Amino acid sequence: MKERPRVVILGGGIGGIKAAQQLANQPVDVLIIDHNNYQVFQPLLYQVATSMLSTDEVVYPIRGFFKKANNVDFLLAEVRGIQPEAKIVKTSHGDVPYDYLIIALGSTPNFFGNKEVERNAFPLKTLQDAIRIRSHLLSVFEEASAEPDPEKRKALLTFVFVGAGPIGVEGAGGVSELVYDVLQKEFHHIDFDEVSIHLIGADPCVLSMMSEKLRIETLKVLQKKRIDVQCSMLVTGYDGETLSYRPMKAPKDAPCSTIKAKTVVWSAGVRPVDCLSSFACEKDRGKRLLIDDTIRVPGMQDIFAIGDCSSYTPPGEQRPLPTLAPVALAEGELAAKNILHDVRGEEMEHLHYKSKGVMAIIGNSEAVMEAGPLRGRGFLAWSAWLWIHLLTKAGFHANISVTFKWIFNYFSGTRLGRLITRPELQGLPESIKNTPEVKDVGAEKQAS
Repeated sequence: MKERPRVVILGGGIGGIKAAQQLANQPVDVLIIDHNNYQVFQPLLYQVATSMLSTDEVVYPIRGFFKKANNVDFLLAEVRGIQPEAKIVKTSHGDVPYDYLIIALGSTPNFFGNKEVERNAFPLKTLQDAIRIRSHLLSVFEEASAEPDPEKRKALLTFVFVGAGPIGVEGAGGVSELVYDVLQKEFHHIDFDEVSIHLIGADPCVLSMMSEKLRIETLKVLQKKRIDVQCSMLVTGYDGETLSYRPMKAPKDAPCSTIKAKTVVWSAGVRPVDCLSSFACEKDRGKRLLIDDTIRVPGMQDIFAIGDCSSYTPPGEQRPLPTLAPVALAEGELAAKNILHDVRGEEMEHLHYKSKGVMAIIGNSEAVMEAGPLRGRGFLAWSAWLWIHLLTKAGFHANISVTFKWIFNYFSGTRLGRLITRPELQGLPESIKNTPEVKDVGAEKQAS
């Protein structure tokens, strides 16, 4: 009897899970490999970072998706490389053979080669990132409340988001509400006129993917939330104390503007994960894997790539499909279908992706959305953002809890997740590692 084909899916994000769900209870064996045993709903990570949601409300156990699918298994492991000639994936648990491979490894923050910024800024890409930012945000207010030096206190109360896309806009808006709607009522010895929040982007405007009218509306809302917005700016460095930047079109030797800040959150771009750097295939300028309209990697009939790590430019278009959740879902579904078509000897289907629009939330009752000719802002767009994200994320019980917290926050402005957790040394910016509190944690870990 011929063995069933083995489909290995690298990554348990929304695209990888969607592909596995399409292959559940089909005549193939599926193995999902991920270094976490949970799926993270990344659009809500900033709400963990700003104390609105708790960690268990933005994740879902990968095995929990497949309780009724005996042909789907999971391996907790690090992916270290792919050997297509041997049809093997190299992992921290040894070699894993495959008949079909779906690469859904997502992306990692792109610091564009600036090692100083990479060492000292906070990325916002993983659950651990969100926890670190939450603890740091709350800690600097505790430190500022006892800091007598006005310059040091000002730096503690200065927050910079780099990147004027949805993550930067939503993160800056979330911090503004945390600061002025919650913390201002609780820290009685801080002058909140000393707080400053900055949003710095390389694009000529915020939310560049949206229409001009909605971009202008977004800018007005951000300014109303006391966020200083500067676009067309290039960040040149951040040493943990001082952020330097200059206009994009300025000469390299032009003098830079500076901001003294203990908090810089980096949301200025992504790139494929490191283990794909040695994978020999065609790639675009951003090192993403090129795929054709069947979601396959050209020249590799048994390898498919989906989501943030892949790049597909539809005919007649100048740019590849955006790194958005709906794109990953569509690609994951089609990759699974085409594997089944290939197993059965059937003709492959082709990707015909139609954009479902873009949206961004700026704060409580404030959002912008655009889907074809339909445009919305304010409460209507905010409500649509909430419900669409509830329908997309997994976990019935978590969705009930999230809904309750959103309603509670809407009427009371309370953030229930204001917890400072002991920071792990790994992954922390250098400027935070050197604080006495973190040094004590590191010494305690070594002693144990």
